[in-house]
Amino acid sequence: MQLCPHCSTEIRIRELPHPGLLQNYRNCPECGDRFTVDSDTKYRQAIFIVLALVSLVFTLFLYFDDTAWLIPSLISYIALGALLFWGNKKVHFVPYDKVQQPTSDT
Repeated sequence: MQLCPHCSTEIRIRELPHPGLLQNYRNCPECGDRFTVDSDTKYRQAIFIVLALVSLVFTLFLYFDDTAWLIPSLISYIALGALLFWGNKKVHFVPYDKVQQPTSDT
C-alpha cells in the first residue's frame, strides 16, 4: 500500500476519485493535498505503452497474415503482463507541483 507524501496516510489508489481526464494528480482523502507518481514511474508507463502497441501489431499480424505470429504475440503479452505486475510494485507518490506558466503583462 502506498503512503501520501504529505501526511503519510495509507492510500488505496483504486478508491480515489480521479479529478478529470487531463489531470495527472490525485487528492489525498485525509489532508486534501495533491500528489502524483514519480518520474521513474512515468518512464516505465511509457515503456509499457510501447510494448502494448508492439503486442497489438503482433496480434494484427496474427489475424491478417499467418499463425506464425502466434508465438511472438504470446511472448509479448506475457512480457507485458509481467512488466505491469513488476511496475505496479515500484510506484512511488510524490507531491504534485504544477509548473506555473509565465504571465505576460501587456
